[in-house]
Order: sequence, then structure tokens, then C-alpha cells
Amino acid sequence: MVWLTFTLAVAGSGGCASTDEVTKPITYSLTAKQNYEKGLAEIKDENYPEAQKYFQFVRSKFPFSKYSVLAELALADTQFAREAYTEAAESYKQFARLHPTHEKVTDGYAAFKVGECTYRDMPDDVWLLPPSYEKDQSAVSDTLREFDDFLKQYPSSPHRKQAEALRREALKRLVDHEVYVARFYLDSNHPKAAAMRIEGAIRRYPGSGRDAELLLALGETYLNMGDAGRAKDTFERVVHEYGEAEQARKSGLYLEFIRAHYGDNPPSAAGPSHG
Repeated sequence: MVWLTFTLAVAGSGGCASTDEVTKPITYSLTAKQNYEKGLAEIKDENYPEAQKYFQFVRSKFPFSKYSVLAELALADTQFAREAYTEAAESYKQFARLHPTHEKVTDGYAAFKVGECTYRDMPDDVWLLPPSYEKDQSAVSDTLREFDDFLKQYPSSPHRKQAEALRREALKRLVDHEVYVARFYLDSNHPKAAAMRIEGAIRRYPGSGRDAELLLALGETYLNMGDAGRAKDTFERVVHEYGEAEQARKSGLYLEFIRAHYGDNPPSAAGPSHG
């Protein structure tokens, strides 16, 4: 077999790799397939600069080979593996635009990876820093939007279950943030603002798995506001819709308290409504 050997001292064959990265000598092979497979092997070994060089070589030297297209996608995968999520997301989007009929587009892979990139860019919980729910949630909102779009466009994708799991985590983060803000308002003696925040979370994030918890908090907030009527309606909803949950038991106790102090038809105050 014939081999083509190139020793790269500083720069590679162009592209996104940084010129100050220390890389091992690159030995290119004769065919597109061989170089593509070498790139995959480098990704597996976490040698990302070398992997990029192989994929870039395939794209520049074999532009009409099917491996050129595969190398384009592999470059996005390499960026993702290097945790360059913003760049990777753009690369996946570009791949989908340029190759709309490719199997990795039609099966939802590229779109799923865009969502995963935004998920990886969500704020983390780091020791000694504020928890993620206290931080800016724009990346979390982007993640929810990307996965919502993905699930609508690719309902039969093999990546659907993983997308649903990541979406649930993003949804949980957003609800945690709303609860955090609501608690801040309550602690600041602004119960109406807290109620509006919780109501907004219930409307905007259905299916979060936190509805019973949010409704219980909303009922407690109404009670704190002196709005026994809406508190009663809210606690009754928890009991009827989430009868097996711990929040339903607590709501039942609140209902007993309301009946004892206000009767069966307690008055409601004007204000925000959770209907």
C-alpha cells in the first residue's frame, strides 16, 4: 500500500484548529476512506486537533467523495467533543442546510446535536458559585425551544428518548428558576408578584412534573395574601388532579383549615388568576 506522509510542525491543512496546539505528526493515507477512518480513531482517542486535520484533509483533497460529506459532519462532532458547543451548533446547522436529504439530517441527528449543544451550554452548579437556577436562563430557554422543535419535526427519530430526557432537565431548570424568583418575592413581602410568577410557570411549562408542587405553593401564596377563595380552588385542584401525591395530602389539610376559618364559600380577592 502506498502512503503519503506529511509532518506538520505548526499549522495543519486549515480550518478551526488553533495554530498553537501541540499535535503529533500527521500521516495521511492515500484514500478518502482511510483518512476519514483515521480521523474517527483520533476522536476515539480524544486527539481532537489531529482528528480535525484528517477530516479537513478529506474535505480539501476529496471534495466529491461521500467521505467529504461525512468528514464535514465529523468536524462538527469533533467540535462538540472539544466542548466548543457554540461552534459545533453552527456546524450542525450548516450541515443540515447543505445536506437536507442526508440520513444524519433526516433521522434528526443534526437537529438533536444542536439541542444537545445548547443543553451543554446551560449554566452549571459549581461549588462556591450561585446555583444554576439563580443565573441567567437564556441558554436553558434556548435548549427547551430546540428540543421542542426537534420533537415536532422528528417524532420517530432514534434520538427522541434522549431528547425528551434532556428537555425534561431543561424544563426542571426553568421551573426551579421561577420558584426561586417567587420565593424571593415572598421573602420581600410581595405575595402578589410571587403568585403571578408561579401562575406563569404553570402556564408556560406544562408537563414539567412539578405541577402539584407549583399549585400547592400557589395555594399557600393565595392564603398568605388573604385570598381564601382562590386558595380553596387551588388546593381542591391539587386534591382532584394529584390525589396520590404528598401535595394532595397537604392541600387537604389546608382545605380543612379554610373551612374551619372561612366556611364552605370563602371570599376571593381581585388579582391574578391561574385559570
